[in-house]
Amino acid sequence: MLTRKLLALSLVGTEWIIWLLLFLSIFSLAVILEKFWALRRKRGEVGEIARNVVAALKKGDRRAIEHLLQNDHSAPAQVALKAIRLMKENGVDLEDALSIALSEEKVGLESRIAILGTLGSNAPFVGLFGTVLGIIHAFHSLALNTKGGPGVVMAGISEALVATALGLFVAIPAVAAYNYFVRYIKKIMVASENFARLCAFAYMDISAKKD
Repeated sequence: MLTRKLLALSLVGTEWIIWLLLFLSIFSLAVILEKFWALRRKRGEVGEIARNVVAALKKGDRRAIEHLLQNDHSAPAQVALKAIRLMKENGVDLEDALSIALSEEKVGLESRIAILGTLGSNAPFVGLFGTVLGIIHAFHSLALNTKGGPGVVMAGISEALVATALGLFVAIPAVAAYNYFVRYIKKIMVASENFARLCAFAYMDISAKKD
């Protein structure tokens, strides 16, 4: 009884699996494009802002430094600004301030990255599931129509393999993009930490001289 019910469910075919994989491919592409542009903005132009900060440092203007960092939405500038404010307003030491600022920025940078990892890991299994359903459907059709011969099975299996191909089509770009973004985020975090350290040390030095 249970086997028959499961068989009835499996005979719905692979079309809905194919539509699901097509939707996932579009969704994956949208996530990749959005994340690519978001990370490009977050990377920013560290060299340019560093020159502006150095110019403010020479004048000993702490407010100008904060203003420059506040108006720059790149990850290095935001990490430096957050670290400076934690030290100034909360009395947090440099290492703890940097750790807090970097961890919070990393959470933002890694948002939606897990989606690509999940698609890359599971899309092939979704495609394989569709192929299995297609094969079951093909053999069931042969059982009902023995005069069709092996051609019926071969036609059904060839259609079913489309699901596996689509699963790989979704997974390969998702995995490649995931690995690329992970490395890209690491580079941004290294640049952010180095820049934030320079800004924080310089800010502390100016504050010490002012005091």
